[in-house]
Amino acid sequence: MSIICCQNIFKYDSDNIENIKKYVKSLENTMQYDLELHLAEHYQLISNSSDSLKTLSKAYEKNDKFNEAIDFYNKYLKKEKKSKLDINDNTSLGCIYFNKYIKGGCNPEDAKKSLNYFEIVSNEYPNNKVYLKNTIVSAMKVKDYTTEKKCWDSYIKNNFADAEDFFTYSASCIRNGDIEGWAKYYKYRFTKTDPTIYPKIDKPEWHGENITDKTLLVHYEQGYGDNFLMFGYMPRLVKLAKHVIYYIQNNAYELVKDNEFGVEVFCQKVKNLKDIKFDYHIPCMSIPIALHLNKDNISVIGGYIKPNPVKVQEYKEKFFNTKNLKIGLSFAGINSNSKRDIPLNELKKLDGLQNVELYCFTKDISDETLNCFKNHKVINIAKEFNNFSDTAAAIENTDLIVSSDNCILNLAGAIGKKTFGIFNYHYEFRWYDLTGNDSGWYKSVKPIVNNEYNDWALSVEKVIAEINQIQKQ
Repeated sequence: MSIICCQNIFKYDSDNIENIKKYVKSLENTMQYDLELHLAEHYQLISNSSDSLKTLSKAYEKNDKFNEAIDFYNKYLKKEKKSKLDINDNTSLGCIYFNKYIKGGCNPEDAKKSLNYFEIVSNEYPNNKVYLKNTIVSAMKVKDYTTEKKCWDSYIKNNFADAEDFFTYSASCIRNGDIEGWAKYYKYRFTKTDPTIYPKIDKPEWHGENITDKTLLVHYEQGYGDNFLMFGYMPRLVKLAKHVIYYIQNNAYELVKDNEFGVEVFCQKVKNLKDIKFDYHIPCMSIPIALHLNKDNISVIGGYIKPNPVKVQEYKEKFFNTKNLKIGLSFAGINSNSKRDIPLNELKKLDGLQNVELYCFTKDISDETLNCFKNHKVINIAKEFNNFSDTAAAIENTDLIVSSDNCILNLAGAIGKKTFGIFNYHYEFRWYDLTGNDSGWYKSVKPIVNNEYNDWALSVEKVIAEINQIQKQ
């Protein structure tokens, strides 16, 4: 009703400033942002007041025209009397730059500018929840951990944090090598808004107590990659417990059931959880925490998962009987993830390599899709896989794996296969150190991190240079 009134009034008095402002507000409330922008432009044209400049800036922002929004907000700041400006003006500019970063291509410079404005505000009001959170989020985007940590400390000290915040902070901690901070707050993954799924178990959870005469159940959580990684701690656990049981996903069961550590392995297809006898349980990703590990001893190194030798030979004879360099490609996970998956088109540069055989380890890819490679017929090896035991046997036959952040990368690392892991600029939080020649968790995985968000091209070129060097050697 209010917008109809405003329309009628505007029709007969289109230059009445107060009516225009009411009409703009009505359009904003009804989310008619395109009409709001036209009216705001008219308002600025007939008025050119500081308020009209600010109104037009906000209208541009709602229509995702961020450069114009920034331009008119700066004009507003120059025109408005300094005595009338307040802390919210820095907040507003910070929000415009942050929205431009999120919706306008993730340019790090925009995130840096948003952080500059948010940091001014949070420094002046160090106990304000909103200002601290804005600064934290922008600092995360530009990887300014010093600023992020300072604001997190204030945020938690002021009792602002809920389960979601504690989990986010724990992720930030491990991403930046603070294993102790991660260990303290990672438990909130089970109580956050979108919690990690874990069964209710009527036994005590193990937190590092003496279990020399106890049976410990390790239960899977989240994706396959996490469980391949955590299986690397089995040699340590069997030294602490009388007996260790690993309850793993069905598709990973055959791969690890016959292990050299004496760990008993079950899955849902084999045995119900309620029928297993044990004294303590632990979610698999909590193992490093219960063991009180730090950056010096948290690595699982690799080589602890052994592919079935019979299957290895079968795959060798059928697919890998060549003297060329055998390269496995895995560019997407089982569940698609736009932040991690590498567009196949970005890997086409590998088609220029000489004396290589290329194998696709990404599931559910058609042969026709792989025809974008013109110089090499990419062998769609993933079509042969029934479970991860098959996948491991194929990996064992390659000379190296090139992979995005997915379960194939983790499995290759667990096997100890030479791997080039290509990571986006903002990579998944568990990778606590991707600055060296290995990934921290696995010694055989060399990380290559995008210089900018989704800038895969340069990373692929680095992989090609690495492969060329291997061929020379």
